Amino acid sequence: MLKEDIIHAVGTLQTCVGLESGIEAAIHAVRKSFEEDNSECLLLVDADNAFNKLNRNVSLENIKRLCHPMYTYLYNSYNTPAMLYLENGDHLLSQEGVTQGENAAMAMYALST
Repeated sequence: MLKEDIIHAVGTLQTCVGLESGIEAAIHAVRKSFEEDNSECLLLVDADNAFNKLNRNVSLENIKRLCHPMYTYLYNSYNTPAMLYLENGDHLLSQEGVTQGENAAMAMYALST
């Protein structure tokens, strides 16, 4: 329901929202350019896990202004730390980042960055 709102808020800044296989298309475009005889190309890839480093509080504040309809859902999902239970009975608090695999994770990441 919020796809158009998210696409409008993100614009052309992210390839992970609104463009079918956008990330893959960007990689193929760079590869094709690199294979041309008269061109040089550099692809900088950040192998660090940006999903886990996202500051939730800052992200939620930005999303509140950029795409308020999405903010309500994300606020309810991410405003408090989630308990991650370990095999030995201990737990960790997930306080930063987005949950990979969660339905709105890509949208939250795109809106945040």
